[in-house]
Amino acid sequence: MIIQILSNLFEEGYVHRESYSSLSAFFAGSNVAFRRQALSQAGPYDVNCYSGEDQDMCLRIARAGWELYFEPKATVGHKNKMTLRAFVRKWFDYGFHHPYIFKKHSSKGLRVYYRTNTRSRGKSLYSSLIDMKSPFNIHIFLTLFLTIHLLLVLTVLLAIIGLYIPAAAGGLITLTIAAFYFKRDINRKNILQSTAFIFLRYAANLALLLGGFLGGAKLGMLYISATFDY
Repeated sequence: MIIQILSNLFEEGYVHRESYSSLSAFFAGSNVAFRRQALSQAGPYDVNCYSGEDQDMCLRIARAGWELYFEPKATVGHKNKMTLRAFVRKWFDYGFHHPYIFKKHSSKGLRVYYRTNTRSRGKSLYSSLIDMKSPFNIHIFLTLFLTIHLLLVLTVLLAIIGLYIPAAAGGLITLTIAAFYFKRDINRKNILQSTAFIFLRYAANLALLLGGFLGGAKLGMLYISATFDY
């Protein structure tokens, strides 16, 4: 299983397949039913998918000509008393194993994606900004979370080399973007709960980025993961 962070699934109906790309919406393996004929045509689960086997299977079934249908009333309850360490490890694993799906279902090239904030049924939250042939396999998701940290690194470097005014400006911009990023997480009626959620989302996104980078490097590719954003 892998977390659904690339697309929206909230309305009943057939899923938009994004021309059968790795950005297409998919169903989590813990709550999905496939026709036997569809599985026969798509083939068995990929044993190399330590995580993301559900995304891989949905993609192969769609490419075999089958439609994916989302029924929001078909729910499965799941309780997981996970420790903080196990939580971070889980999100790290999501990031670490996601590059395999992109390498398997796309040719070598430079691909940069940006967040569209679309709310169309079952469509990807990301669109292609750059898609060009390259001898290297590069996938980069441009997110606010990534932007905040790139600006933070730049601000620190400017301060180190003595450019204090640009560093101060960079710090102000970074704080402004960070405030906007975490604004929706803040509930003034429950500051303690809001703080806990902000910490958990930050930890999850950082684990995703680190896991994706290391997992991609292991496969000989550069992979900068999408993050859990609104």
